[in-house]
Amino acid sequence: MTTVESADRCAPTWRGGFGRLWSAAVLSSFGDALRTAALPLLAVTLTDDPLLIASVTACGYLPWIIFGLLGGAVADRVDQRRAMWTVDALRGLLVAAFAVAVASGHASIALLVALAFTLTTLQTLFDNAATALLPALVGREALGSANARLMTGQRLAGGLLGGPVVPLLLTAGA
Repeated sequence: MTTVESADRCAPTWRGGFGRLWSAAVLSSFGDALRTAALPLLAVTLTDDPLLIASVTACGYLPWIIFGLLGGAVADRVDQRRAMWTVDALRGLLVAAFAVAVASGHASIALLVALAFTLTTLQTLFDNAATALLPALVGREALGSANARLMTGQRLAGGLLGGPVVPLLLTAGA
């Protein structure tokens, strides 16, 4: 019979490493969802060619097919914390540089395609590193619960919250 006390021992603690990992992964997923929704919408302002707009969207998913497994292999062999920090710093720099390009009128479909592909490629490493780091942060008995909490947080932040925020921001800015 499972008691509340035994269930609590199997739950990861929110203090310390797991809480920080969960926060970083959820925030990163939220940003990924914003990007996934925003880039095709920006593409619509640059062209009315559906093939070009679709190419921006496709390049936002293609790296998972190409690099998903490779990202996992790399994440298993490097310092996951450092990889996550480095990847998110690179993504932040790329987004900042892209914002400058948009503000100065230099946005193009080619730039959107390259950005979507590069950011998603880096996302594969971040997400794989987060998953690979999890066993080091929680005990074996809490791994299932910790993994469920991590994945649920990422899916909620990305799928449920991230996508709808972009249209709200666009209407607020209009």
